[in-house]
Amino acid sequence: MKIDLSQLNALRPVLAIPVWQCVAGLATTVVLLIGGYVFYFWMPLDQAITTAEKDIKMQERIMQRNLRTARDLPRKKRQFEVLKKELKLAQTMLPEKSQIPDLLDGVSLAGRNAGLEFSVFKPLREIKRELHAEVPVSLTMKGTFRQLALFLRTVGEMPRIVNVMDLSFVRDKGQMLTVTGRAVTYRLLDDSELKKNNKKAKAGKGR
Repeated sequence: MKIDLSQLNALRPVLAIPVWQCVAGLATTVVLLIGGYVFYFWMPLDQAITTAEKDIKMQERIMQRNLRTARDLPRKKRQFEVLKKELKLAQTMLPEKSQIPDLLDGVSLAGRNAGLEFSVFKPLREIKRELHAEVPVSLTMKGTFRQLALFLRTVGEMPRIVNVMDLSFVRDKGQMLTVTGRAVTYRLLDDSELKKNNKKAKAGKGR
């Protein structure tokens, strides 16, 4: 085997370098290669994997929530049907706005038919709730306990809901009572009133 002296001459600068420097240079090169791979390839890939795992877990939670909702759907449908029936019943028992004056006249008539004497029968300002309005009337009436009981029974049997509440009694001479309190009926809000309530609710959340 012939050795080309010119090739040996080209390797002399390398052969003259100490072994430890060659090893250190090789190690540095390897470290730089590994560091570049980790920084430019492995770290982005690891971050992408972590993000994907988080997305998968979030989608799994959403899927589990949707599955629970789907399993609960028949019960929700039954509840909805019950609520619809209750709403229809409430609509038959609650007066419309135009019917309120006639209903209050009926309450006053029930008191007079029972023998009570009204010194105060004053409609008060409506109190609007989310879906309905309370229509209160201030009452002051005079009569016997039997007459009051007959009045309360008659009002309780009316086809529309009327609650007589906050009653206080003062006994006069004999069997006569002076009774103060409130008669309250209720009505469902109409579409325009419901829209106003929704606007107020949204404005309140926006603050």
